[in-house]
Amino acid sequence: MEIFLLKIDSKNCPNKNLKVLESLPEKTALTVGNFDGLHLGHKYLINELKKKAKEKGLKTAVLTFCPHPLRVLAPNLLLCELSDINEKIELFSKLGIDYLCFIRFDKDFARIRAREFLEKVIYEKLGCRYLLVGYDWRYGYKREGEIELAKEVGKKLGFEVEEAKPFKVKGHIVSSTLVRRLLKEGRVEEVKEYLGHYYWIKRRVVKGDGRGSKIGFPTANLQNTDKLCLKEGVYLVRVEDKHYGVANYGYRPTFGGKKRVLEVHLLDFSGNLRGKRIKVEFLKFLREEKKFESKEELVSQIKRDIEAARSYLLKNK
Repeated sequence: MEIFLLKIDSKNCPNKNLKVLESLPEKTALTVGNFDGLHLGHKYLINELKKKAKEKGLKTAVLTFCPHPLRVLAPNLLLCELSDINEKIELFSKLGIDYLCFIRFDKDFARIRAREFLEKVIYEKLGCRYLLVGYDWRYGYKREGEIELAKEVGKKLGFEVEEAKPFKVKGHIVSSTLVRRLLKEGRVEEVKEYLGHYYWIKRRVVKGDGRGSKIGFPTANLQNTDKLCLKEGVYLVRVEDKHYGVANYGYRPTFGGKKRVLEVHLLDFSGNLRGKRIKVEFLKFLREEKKFESKEELVSQIKRDIEAARSYLLKNK
């Protein structure tokens, strides 16, 4: 999979490893979207795209955006994202597509008209000859574009447009909005049904305030976790696919915290993780975050959390 930043303007995405391209070098079967979390609905769309690309002798390409358009257009409506750019790239790398392209979404790009987006970006820059989009796809200035306009422009320029059916699990249309809601309610086990795997993040371990070590439970503090799509509370987690732990996500009210932080205490582990990017999977919600009246009360609760985690692991070997 080749990963590019499509050069619409001179600004860069927050990933220094992206190659900047004016356009793709080959004709493509293309899909477009935010793909936040890359759930089963997204994977269904990608698999359908791969089938069509093979039939038509085209390369597969995915166009997505950074940051998420709502971060620019209506930040109050998007309180959290399921995956950052690095996690999104890792998720896509397992799907067997040829090109993953990011467009820097800013206020200038938000003003592009729907027809211009189809003609200049989809057709000219991305070499699209087949376009597969989701059932609710909208695009262009103020979301003015819809599927019928895409079909009209495609017929004129020479690319086919198809609309994928919604993908359902247990009668529910799988969407990023659904996954975010379930995570915010602490329903991490249900989320697995819609993602196809446990929800995970991969962030860098940074220096914390050292309180965990002082009370006998050292933690790995993860960077850029203040806006995760998670309910505040304590979770059973798996780290780097092999270590289990108990994680607290929230404000740490016992210590008067003002910003949400993810702290992970690994069970039966010794070593230094600082500076490393580690993968943390959320297996089970154990309890809500709580303010304790004393350090002793907090320590007792942490011991109970660890006991609950071990008990769950024993029962679910």
